[in-house]
Amino acid sequence: MKEFQLISSCKKGLRQAQKKLYDTYCGQMYSICLRYCKDVNSANDALQNGFVKVFKSIHQFDGRGDLGAWIRRIIVNTSLDQLKFSKSFFTNTLSDLDHEDFSYEIEIKLNDFNYQRLLKIIDLLPDGYKLVFTMFVIDNLSHAEIAEMLSISINTSRSQLLKARRMLKERIQGDEYLSQEYPEIIKNELT
Repeated sequence: MKEFQLISSCKKGLRQAQKKLYDTYCGQMYSICLRYCKDVNSANDALQNGFVKVFKSIHQFDGRGDLGAWIRRIIVNTSLDQLKFSKSFFTNTLSDLDHEDFSYEIEIKLNDFNYQRLLKIIDLLPDGYKLVFTMFVIDNLSHAEIAEMLSISINTSRSQLLKARRMLKERIQGDEYLSQEYPEIIKNELT
């Protein structure tokens, strides 16, 4: 079944089409839920609630954009709702940072990197750092989008990302496997 037929059938409320849409996207969307939610049960709830929202609002999808991106946006928002974050996750703003910090950049080539090990290190970040880092780096959201979704300032989003990158660098350097296996990444790309 072609995507536009699938969407049309879902708009008509056909269960078989809804199941096909769910089966097509549930794996990818579940990994998003796992990144945002604190545990498997919360991730499962976010996934279920997210797809309920997808099917309730599928009539709003006009087919001009990417269906997967549209679903992802709903799943991210639902995961954030599930997280029930508080602004206490976020510390300091850009004005609290040294000006040198603004040039701090990390570019890690994930195909060359042990992705699972990196995800474990990211998971150890404080909640605010992890949330902004995930939204910016993994989900490709802008600071403006992050700020709007999290009800924080753009400067807070930027400072959380900078602090997350700094902490990731320290943790990667402290990881015996990663620091020995990929010294060129730490030396060249994290400094």
